Amino acid sequence: METLVMFLLTGSLIQGVLCSYKINLPNRVEALKGSCVFIPCTFDIGQNLKNDLTDSAKRKWFKGKTLQFDSSSPNNGPLKGEIFGTATQKNCTTCFDNISQSHKGSYYFRLEGSDTLQYSYKEPKHSQVQIVVLESPPKPTLRVFKDQQELMKMMEVIEGSSVNLRCSTKIFCPSRPPSLRWSSSLNENVTEKQYQNQTELISDLNLTVSHRHHRVTFTCTATHQLQQPITTQESWMLLVQYAPRNTSVTINPVGLVLEGRSVTLSCSSNANPAVNYTWYRDTNGLLNPVQTGPNLTINDTDSTHSGQYYCTAENKRGTQNISLLLDVQFAPKISSSCSRNSAMACVCEAHGNPCPTLEWRLSGHVLYNSTETSISEETLGSTGVKGVLTTHRSLKDTDILQCFSANIYGSASQQFQAVPPPKETSFHYPSVLLGAAVIASVMMSVCIMKLCYERKRKEKPSETTSGLILTHTTVALDNDGQFVDVNNGMPSSTALSAPESLHYSSINFINTEPPSGEIRGIASLTSEYAAVQDHPAGAAENNNSTSEAEPKKQKMTAEITDTPSEDVIYENTSHRYRQKEPLVSADCR
Repeated sequence: METLVMFLLTGSLIQGVLCSYKINLPNRVEALKGSCVFIPCTFDIGQNLKNDLTDSAKRKWFKGKTLQFDSSSPNNGPLKGEIFGTATQKNCTTCFDNISQSHKGSYYFRLEGSDTLQYSYKEPKHSQVQIVVLESPPKPTLRVFKDQQELMKMMEVIEGSSVNLRCSTKIFCPSRPPSLRWSSSLNENVTEKQYQNQTELISDLNLTVSHRHHRVTFTCTATHQLQQPITTQESWMLLVQYAPRNTSVTINPVGLVLEGRSVTLSCSSNANPAVNYTWYRDTNGLLNPVQTGPNLTINDTDSTHSGQYYCTAENKRGTQNISLLLDVQFAPKISSSCSRNSAMACVCEAHGNPCPTLEWRLSGHVLYNSTETSISEETLGSTGVKGVLTTHRSLKDTDILQCFSANIYGSASQQFQAVPPPKETSFHYPSVLLGAAVIASVMMSVCIMKLCYERKRKEKPSETTSGLILTHTTVALDNDGQFVDVNNGMPSSTALSAPESLHYSSINFINTEPPSGEIRGIASLTSEYAAVQDHPAGAAENNNSTSEAEPKKQKMTAEITDTPSEDVIYENTSHRYRQKEPLVSADCR
């Protein structure tokens, strides 16, 4: 029984001693070939052995059963280097130099002090460190933080945000740490802040992003100091959302825009996300939409296309406008007018681009201001000119007044005949009254004749000869005492024994019917007929004596109807007697 109790007490004591040995070191460290490896390490021992631990205690590293490093002779053995601190500080941090691929493997730490303090910190009770040898250094690690939240690559930030770019690289050898350097495609100086711990070198870059940082690549470069320095780098492209900026417009073809040609206006803008373009035209202060899209093409330009155009670039972050003045060049175009009262006044307007000149010409000669002619001129905007001419000169009908205008693209003119001054028109009241009296007299005469005609028609029988029979005898003697035909100018074969003169003529208006058996159409059935006979001198008292004068005269007989479609036949024979003023009388019967 006593033996069992002793065994349990001894076991408890040994367990307490064994449980007091501890070591802290990483399971894996990376070493860069040709550089050094740093192994952070601390250990602990039981409290009952504290007095046995002195600074003379050896700290050793083993690989398997082979001693690789002894703190008492650090430059002898497969691994050469340095162990930091002292044994009493319980520090086992070690740095091995000139690492090669042969140094890779699993290592454990052993503490050797007094005879009672001999202990190996190895598996399975304790962890061991695995040394991995790298042929080349890895790239630095680059991370981006916004408002202390890490961003993933290709994530966008909004213009004006504060962003932290952090670059870190492993420190393989503390005695020869690497260096970090920032660069960017923006080609501007950046301010960084660096700090390090036992295993890492860190560099922070803080900035407030703007549109200039969009798609800008920031690069962190790490340089490791070996026999030949080795550099590695990592990059990050910032994506920034921002409103349209640097919006611009261009004209194609470049240069002056001539009338009749085509022109294309192109709009471009720098923005993220992509913008939508809208074209507007300024019309009397109002912006009217013309077209969407970056390009606006105008075919067959003319003066009406001149004006201010606006391109609007818009995305969800904002809007930006830019204007362009389209100036279409064209030859002059003229409009003019003239009027005349007391003086001749003409107005002429010419429009062209560039603004044309204007001059007045009279029958090819340039007119200037004078005592008789006044010329004034004013500009109409940037492309027009207006001229006013007032002249008191006496112009002929053959004079040609011309308005002439020209610029570098051509000329135009407009001409018109000189207008003579209008005649003054006014009523002459005595003449008007006289004319009215004459008209009234004529109308009264017509009425009297019509009444006379109606009365005679009632008195005459209806069975007289048909048609209008006009018998007209004109008697005259020539110097030889012969009858002369006035129309033919030939002497008549009939000679008169004695001169006779025409005393009077009688005109008989009769209403008769056409002879039986004669049909002249519908109008002739209701026609009116009259017979006119001329009587010679001495036959006034006896109408039967007209037969004695018949050998001395020729008759002109005409048959007339009031039907337009019937033929009218005239037979006229005239003779003249040598008598100065024959007396002609007419009576209504």
